[in-house]
Amino acid sequence: METSIDDLMIKVEAIAQGPNAELLRKLVDVLYEQAERREEFDEEPFSPEDLAAIQEGEEAFKRGEFISLEDYEKERGL
Repeated sequence: METSIDDLMIKVEAIAQGPNAELLRKLVDVLYEQAERREEFDEEPFSPEDLAAIQEGEEAFKRGEFISLEDYEKERGL
């Protein structure tokens, strides 16, 4: 039986080899930097508003309401 870490690593590997690899890298960088800056363990790293926004984004993604990272960067001139 796989542990949750094993399951997570399988998913990360799959994403890292697909079209969303760069987005995954950026998200991991943000979360890692946030963890490094945190002086004490934070029991609730995301506010209720953050969690609602994440859930809303997940639901929009499931409905196919998204653009590629490349298109987003082009629109923003990045």
